[in-house]
Amino acid sequence: MNKLRIFIVFIFFVAQSCEFNEKNYFPSEGGLKWLYSVNIKSSYTGKSNIKRIMVTNLSENNESNGKSFSRLYSDGSYYSYAIDDKKIIRTSVILAFSDGIDEPVEKIIYPDSDFIQKEWIVREQLFLVKGFQPPLLNVRPRSQFDMNYKIKRRYKKFKVNDLFFDDCIEIEGKGNSNFIGDTRSGPIDVKIENVEILCNGIGLVRQIRSENTNASAFGNMTLIKNLMSFNK
Repeated sequence: MNKLRIFIVFIFFVAQSCEFNEKNYFPSEGGLKWLYSVNIKSSYTGKSNIKRIMVTNLSENNESNGKSFSRLYSDGSYYSYAIDDKKIIRTSVILAFSDGIDEPVEKIIYPDSDFIQKEWIVREQLFLVKGFQPPLLNVRPRSQFDMNYKIKRRYKKFKVNDLFFDDCIEIEGKGNSNFIGDTRSGPIDVKIENVEILCNGIGLVRQIRSENTNASAFGNMTLIKNLMSFNK
């Protein structure tokens, strides 16, 4: 009888431990809201474009193979996602601006929501260089490339804007691309780096993305995105 009691107690603590250790670095619950500050800098213009953007999770739906949900941005953009077998998949995109998306709309952005997998590749496109009117008339870079991501570091605590977050992961992505800016010269090389900090129960708290060219006519572009508040 005592052995049975010990076994029941052991099972109870194992179950509690599993529940306690459950991670969620990409929250899908409906009604969640994130407010971010976004600063985009251009070395060519010497200017910064500073704004705030609100992201809201819409209703979460349970599917036979996982979950689906959408996120609405305060600029009017609309992204839909599915979580299937621990994979986080972007399923559709509606943008509020006219540039559009050249990379695959439906793609796996994180292959393992628990981030046990250390490295992965995501097909991406130039984002910052494309988003600014370059000095060369009618040149709008549309290059795609493979971004190589890896888990660089884990934090017990991470600080953003005087806010502390627990259990965070630093993800680093690196890629290379090029585009033709002028037919009279060769391709313009671009080095892309993207760093994201994701925290358990919160999601993205910081992003730093840079697209650096070897051409003075385009220069270097940097995006810094920091979480200002999070509401359930």
